[in-house]
Amino acid sequence: MKNREEYREELFRLRRHFHRFPELGLKEEKTSAFIRDYLKNLGYVLESVSPTGWIAELPALMKKSCTVVLRAEMDALPIQEKTDLPYASLHDGCMHACGHDAIVATALTIAKILAEEGESFPVRVRFLFEPAEEIGEGASRMLAAGALENPVPDAFLMFHFATDMNLGMAVHEGQASAMIGGVRIEVHGKSSHWSEAHKGIDSIYAASLVVTAMHDLNEAYQGSAPCLIGAGTIHGGEYPNIIADYAVINANIRAVKEEDFYELYRRLGIALKEIERKTGTLIRMSFTKDPVLAFANDPGLTEIGIRVGEEVFGERFVLEGEEEVFLSGDNAYRYFQKTKGLFTVFLAGIPGQSYPLHHPKFVLDEEILPYSLEAIYKILLSIGEEKQKRELEGCV
Repeated sequence: MKNREEYREELFRLRRHFHRFPELGLKEEKTSAFIRDYLKNLGYVLESVSPTGWIAELPALMKKSCTVVLRAEMDALPIQEKTDLPYASLHDGCMHACGHDAIVATALTIAKILAEEGESFPVRVRFLFEPAEEIGEGASRMLAAGALENPVPDAFLMFHFATDMNLGMAVHEGQASAMIGGVRIEVHGKSSHWSEAHKGIDSIYAASLVVTAMHDLNEAYQGSAPCLIGAGTIHGGEYPNIIADYAVINANIRAVKEEDFYELYRRLGIALKEIERKTGTLIRMSFTKDPVLAFANDPGLTEIGIRVGEEVFGERFVLEGEEEVFLSGDNAYRYFQKTKGLFTVFLAGIPGQSYPLHHPKFVLDEEILPYSLEAIYKILLSIGEEKQKRELEGCV
């Protein structure tokens, strides 16, 4: 690999393009077309994953004995951008507020470097350009298309960008994500005009008690590791002079430990029964889909991540333990169920502008990009070197 700074212009160009033209999950048509054309020009062979995803490999590397799968998410979020960046989103109500623009830019630049190096690179790298990660559908589509087959990879690699600190890198030792489940709570009351309030059962009032119960649970329940439950949306009623007969709350449970996840769900269920008794409503709670499971970094790959992180970032490399697991999840757990993997986070906060993920003012310090490029390249290289070393030792 050349000096990381030689790729700065390409990284910035790609990242700003994707940031300017974000697209929601399963609708990433122009993003997909750009990726396809970019990779074809480099000589990659591509397999389409319906409707917008790609599996891509470089023919010159297909005979290598070590295979690593590198995943890059493509989709954006339904958020109105408020950053005032010169390359801010041109699509109303849609924004790359989770760093996927930087992930795709980094992955494409890695692909460019491998095309430049050709057969001299020791690893067969299979690129996954995954759609619909934000809505939890991408990984299952990629796997159904054979993302981890022919051959089964030696490792799976994924990375994110965050704003916790500036120009750093973090790797979790062991568990690297939380268990997350969406919960739908439907509150059924009885409609009546407010002039005859005694004839109605107020579902909005009952829903407010449900939200309060969630806050009370967060304060009272002491889990074995970080966990919480919270409402994201609440809707109910049609007219201000009518008692609402129906309200719906969409919430989520997040927990590092599975036992805390289900204990919060159980305790909320008990609280809902008490709210039913108090208000006369009928309340039903259910998961909106199967929960996203937690995943953990492979110990051997973690050692490689530590070594590379310290080499590239020095004192700005952070090794995090279980108590520091961020309460976020990712459908990438499906990959980790099938092969050993490594998840790294590149820290790109800007002092005074460190807005969290999914915020309309979320911004990344682009100076992280050459460093993240170098780190991913060296992790790939190290995985290949480790396998070659094991193979040689096996022949002695």
